[in-house]
Amino acid sequence: MRISQRRIRNVENHLSGIDEGSNFYIGLTDLNNFFGRLNRIGFGQEIGLGEQILPEIVGPVSRFNANGKYRLLRDLPRETCYRESYITDWHGDYHTVYIEYQRYQREIIEAPSIELTVANDATNNLMLLSPILVNEPENYQDIKHIINLFLEIFGECETFYEDLISTFNVPVTRLNWDILPQGNQPWANIEPVIDEIINRTTRLKRIVVKNRIDKISEFNPNFVAVGRAGFKGYMVFGFENKSFFVLESIYSGNATYVLGQNWEELSQLSKGQILTQNLHEERILHSPNWINEIDNLLN
Repeated sequence: MRISQRRIRNVENHLSGIDEGSNFYIGLTDLNNFFGRLNRIGFGQEIGLGEQILPEIVGPVSRFNANGKYRLLRDLPRETCYRESYITDWHGDYHTVYIEYQRYQREIIEAPSIELTVANDATNNLMLLSPILVNEPENYQDIKHIINLFLEIFGECETFYEDLISTFNVPVTRLNWDILPQGNQPWANIEPVIDEIINRTTRLKRIVVKNRIDKISEFNPNFVAVGRAGFKGYMVFGFENKSFFVLESIYSGNATYVLGQNWEELSQLSKGQILTQNLHEERILHSPNWINEIDNLLN
């Protein structure tokens, strides 16, 4: 069934013909007609079989898909947090400062982290697919989210029976990270990428983020990987001699994560797995003690 509207509210109306308990996909055909939108969410100039990506944020559905959201716990006492800012000394140099404030405690609603994959239909034409789905009432919320994700990005989608998709026997290639060249001054490689990501943010945010990245870069990581598409804004600094990796975000403003998995494994995980499945060994808050904790970690 083809679905072409801005958003759906009732899933069952769009699953007619799919037996309860049956496997199916949400997808898109005629990819040449959607090249600009595919490029916008993170695919390259040439779309290849087996490529998979967490879509870049283009609206509220894809934002929730990539980042999740919070529910404010207004019935609990407020918590102390810190907002990063900066001051300039009489030489004109910038220094990060942390402004304490109180906010409602938050409950994290985890991001669905749905990734879209280029596959073949039964006649070997390229198509874009969701993960495989099962038509069961307990899955309706997830199915609704995926349909609305396609509608937000492409304006349409279709449901496909499992047997209309050719056997998917090619390796999946995730496009969520770009590994930048090694070097003793990785900021020189990162800065153009970061500027592109935050070019719509304030000058203050640029300065605060650059100070954090400069500090981590002082310790000469073996490599730096910069997130693409729905991972945009995340950077991984590899310290292979220490057997850990430092995950920093230019957007979250709340913590730096120390990850113990090897990079090959990390790069194949979903964003939700990386951030919410307790894979981190340490979590260093962006607070007045952040520099000292980074020094203790990396020295």
